[in-house]
Amino acid sequence: MSPKTTPAKEEHERNTEIALFRYGLIASLLFSPLPAGQVEGLLRQIASQPYTIPYSSRKRVGISTLRRYLKDYQQGGFDALRPQERSDKGVPRALAVEVVEKAIALREEQPTRTTAMIVNILKQDEDLKLKLDQPLNVHTLTTHLRLHSKTRRLLANTGRTFQRFERQHANSLWQGDMMFGPWLPDPNQPGKKRRAHLFCFIDDHSRLVPYAEFFFDEALPCMERVLKVGILRRGKPLAIYVDNGPVYASNQFRAACASLGIQKIHAAPYSPEGKGKIERMFLNVRLQFLPEVEVSEISTLAELNESFWAWLECVYHRAVHRETEQTPLERYQQGLDNIRPADPEILRKAFLWRETRTVRKDGCIELQGNRYQVDPHLAGRKLELRFDPFDLSRMEVFLDGISLGQAIVLLQGREKHISVEHLATQPLPPPKPKSSLDYLAALRTEYQALQRKQAGQLHFALLPPIQEN
Repeated sequence: MSPKTTPAKEEHERNTEIALFRYGLIASLLFSPLPAGQVEGLLRQIASQPYTIPYSSRKRVGISTLRRYLKDYQQGGFDALRPQERSDKGVPRALAVEVVEKAIALREEQPTRTTAMIVNILKQDEDLKLKLDQPLNVHTLTTHLRLHSKTRRLLANTGRTFQRFERQHANSLWQGDMMFGPWLPDPNQPGKKRRAHLFCFIDDHSRLVPYAEFFFDEALPCMERVLKVGILRRGKPLAIYVDNGPVYASNQFRAACASLGIQKIHAAPYSPEGKGKIERMFLNVRLQFLPEVEVSEISTLAELNESFWAWLECVYHRAVHRETEQTPLERYQQGLDNIRPADPEILRKAFLWRETRTVRKDGCIELQGNRYQVDPHLAGRKLELRFDPFDLSRMEVFLDGISLGQAIVLLQGREKHISVEHLATQPLPPPKPKSSLDYLAALRTEYQALQRKQAGQLHFALLPPIQEN
């Protein structure tokens, strides 16, 4: 948002990054509950691994610390993992060159050897004992082996085999990705064209699309918006599966998933086979939808999305899938008992953006060309603003973490934005007159009829929202 980064924002982002790291350590315990007897073993396994800990030179996390993170999250949610202070910095001690070289030789000789086993072997070497000024530590040796690219994973056979997998229930896993779309007239630059991008999530079990939308901008809010609307309409997924792009790796997106209790799984680099289902869906879009766009009279992003949602509901969701032998809609509806509805207020807060602004002498603050009024006695104070980037008509203000309510909108410099909560129930406007040969226009008419037929159905509506101009 703002090109300037304030100290308060830096501290917030720093604490968010640390909290996300802690959340990542315990996520497997949250999303895959184990019998009591197995929890301790998994804690030991997590603690045995080296990590790149944000803002710390330490490489290990103790079992007692992991227990504390788990307890904090269970009692206070994601925010309980944010640190108040950081004072646990340390520097791994150095080892003699002879010790490191011997350890590397032992690992290369047998790549499956654990670091603990290598330590035991080195302790039996009489010549090396004189090189150790203190007992050899497994954690320290692991760090040195990793720095020399001698980990078991890197030395193991890289040959891989892949098996097709499918989650057993609807909303157990959503796959998310972006694809390039068609070129449309640029509304801001007459005579030029601009490329649209489709952001989409697909349910792994049913192949149903919870929500998808074309945007001109590839920025982060687009993917947040698609996930948010998808959750509003279809409930919360247990997990989402995305690639390693910056959109999915941002602290804002990670914190939103952690706040909602959604596990975020990243595809391994250079492993597109893990996203086969959404890639197949994109292939259908390219073969069945985009060719019709090229011969249609579509000229705006709103028309493109209206036509896409019509194709999605009237064609894609109602076509029998060759692998499941069911339509995506039928298969999804069979699993409604497994759907987790999301609390709208928790969902709204999870996707709020944060900016810091200083109150002017007249009691006003500005953000992206908009002007807001707060209590004049706050003049000169720095306030934290929390807002939905798609709905700047609602601006919440905080002072030292304490809510002061909402600011009053005085001037709205940007064009009107429609909040996703409003979009989730907004009816489809009448389709514009098109040629009788326009296939997409016919789909829009059928889509509108479906919306009228299902009007008033509040439980996970079958039709996606429509965006106003």
